[in-house]
Amino acid sequence: MKKDKLIRLRYIRELERFTNRIVDFFKQERSKEEIMSFIDKIFEPLTSIQKTYLNSEYLKELEKFVERSANAPLSDKSNEEIREDVLKEANLLRKLKRKKSFAKEKHKKRLED
Repeated sequence: MKKDKLIRLRYIRELERFTNRIVDFFKQERSKEEIMSFIDKIFEPLTSIQKTYLNSEYLKELEKFVERSANAPLSDKSNEEIREDVLKEANLLRKLKRKKSFAKEKHKKRLED
């Protein structure tokens, strides 16, 4: 039981690390070769970690984002298109994560009064 939780937490942390690293990386202009080498480098730790079942919507989207981002340099898109796509998807992912922090519908009436 504890081992399963530990594996799950490691996997989630590594997915979030990948996301943060790739967003920081794309804050500047990069060449296609730089993008490919960097993504290979930051994706390597994920290959050594055991994948687990993720049940929340945010975590499922996080996993999909990592898969898409890891395969992005293989497409025939330009560097700028790859950069825009990754940053847009990361922004949507962050919005999804913050969605939980907003008040529930049943509590909104209390806040308005």
